[in-house]
Amino acid sequence: MAKDTYNEVLSNLRSKYKKQALTPQETATELSISSASLRRGVREGKNIPEYRNVGTGEIRRKIVFPIHSVAKFLANTEQVF
Repeated sequence: MAKDTYNEVLSNLRSKYKKQALTPQETATELSISSASLRRGVREGKNIPEYRNVGTGEIRRKIVFPIHSVAKFLANTEQVF
């Protein structure tokens, strides 16, 4: 991973969201995928940034994606146009 790319992506995400973790919807938007694809990635455990479980129990448990993990994932992902 190019450190410059990571730092640039991280800086852009921090200035855009002004917080330390992204919701699944925000993460899906940044990865240019649907929320359903992100949920599938979480369920299968592949092709997504690292995430954290927040809260306890079935109803209150949520996941968040630390902004540094999203930046690292984006910096390591080659974009093909």
